[in-house]
Amino acid sequence: MARKHVGRDFLWIVACALTGYGCIVEGEYLEDLVSTGPNLGISAIAASCGDGLRHAEEGCDDGNTAPGDGCDTSCQVELCWKCEEVIPGARSACGAQCDAAAGESCVMGTCVSCADGTQNGDETGVDCGGSCSNTCAQGDTCGADGDCATGFCSGGVCCNEACGAACVRCDLQGSVGVCAYVPENETHEDHACGGGTSVCDGKGACKKVTGQACAMGIECLGGKCLGGLCQ
Repeated sequence: MARKHVGRDFLWIVACALTGYGCIVEGEYLEDLVSTGPNLGISAIAASCGDGLRHAEEGCDDGNTAPGDGCDTSCQVELCWKCEEVIPGARSACGAQCDAAAGESCVMGTCVSCADGTQNGDETGVDCGGSCSNTCAQGDTCGADGDCATGFCSGGVCCNEACGAACVRCDLQGSVGVCAYVPENETHEDHACGGGTSVCDGKGACKKVTGQACAMGIECLGGKCLGGLCQ
């Protein structure tokens, strides 16, 4: 009778293990039978990805090897997902890592939001710009006009007005966020006026440098045109 009882329990254990949800015997959960199976003579049960039992080498096992559901083809948790088991070692249940209802989104495995006090994700400023509905204030960094409350993004800065002429900038030190004249003869602005033949005059215009051909003094940075050349 005892032998018959053991055989009955053994068959029940095997059947229970195959469900993938674990077994309870006298109030105790039986450990994954994949590891104990050979000792019980059930060598047909072997650890494999997709069998619905999370083994030690697996990050998850949701009962299949299909990608895109949180648990990938090699039974590892996919980026921006989290997988858990109600009973250790049983079938994994996977869901989104971040709380969309709380305004979170996942960027490279990190949960970010437009209200966490940190510039992250595709935000151009702290909790503003990019995909955030919050627009950035004048002087904040930006990537497009739509990032700014002013509606103008110039030189990577939210500007008080459109600022696209050759000798005006919105990111000048001391006046960030305000469209201002580039200082006279500012060397890093040479390209804006013609690659070295002209420079900014500090009043928003390009003027020819000494030695350049001219017809009138107003064309020259020095204000003088003699013999057809700027002086």
